[in-house]
Amino acid sequence: MKRPGSVKAYLIDIEGVLVRDKRYQPVPGAVDWLTSLAATGRPYCLVSNNTTHRPGDLIGDLVRVGFPVTESHLVGALGLGMRWLRERNREKIRWLGTPGLEDYWREEGFETVTDRSCDAVVLGANSELEISALDGVLGPVLDEGADLLCLHRNLFYLDEAGRRRLGPGAWAAALEALGGAGQVVTVGKPSEGIYLEGLKRVGVAPDEALFISDDPISDLVTAGRLGMRTAFVLSGKYPDHGVLARLEEIDWPDIVCSRMSDLDNQEEETV
Repeated sequence: MKRPGSVKAYLIDIEGVLVRDKRYQPVPGAVDWLTSLAATGRPYCLVSNNTTHRPGDLIGDLVRVGFPVTESHLVGALGLGMRWLRERNREKIRWLGTPGLEDYWREEGFETVTDRSCDAVVLGANSELEISALDGVLGPVLDEGADLLCLHRNLFYLDEAGRRRLGPGAWAAALEALGGAGQVVTVGKPSEGIYLEGLKRVGVAPDEALFISDDPISDLVTAGRLGMRTAFVLSGKYPDHGVLARLEEIDWPDIVCSRMSDLDNQEEETV
């Protein structure tokens, strides 16, 4: 069921919407669509669970293939996670995400440890994560009250070869079940905070925004419940709409289309 009101701003997922996967090859028509949207002057931001790239590198990859974006357009789980830790003085972390970002955490003022006490265990995407690394955080989680910070809860993602890989949502569920004394927090999708941050960035009310994603479960349910319009594109994780059978009808997206360029971004009232 369509939600009322015209579309005045766009919140857009990256992987599966703008680009197919972590090769960052544009989905056909996506560069022209976003360029056309930028020409209308209506605001947009990228709401991303990406935890494999530095924000500047992520935007750089998108710019190189033609997308009209800057870091000011990005609302990311990685940045929100760092903000959450800083606000609570959690400076010593056990990083269970992609090893390539460990230096970035240090540059941002955090101490990363592997065999000592920590303030928080931080989960991001890591296709090479070993069970021994999960074993290694049992002490901090169970005995020391370390917080468990889940940068997002995606159950899987598509890697550089387009293969499905387990996401941090799987590991988060396992560690949360331990019942440690620390907080368990998710800052990326599907947590409401990242959506509200996106709305703040574009400066509109929820019923004036359209959220576009290739993941109706992890992304669009929350957007819809917050009052946004939602568009499910079939250019990423799911090649057809069969996944909607896993949702209650009230949580179905307003629009289902093959790719973002099928959406009309010229007339606010036609979406």
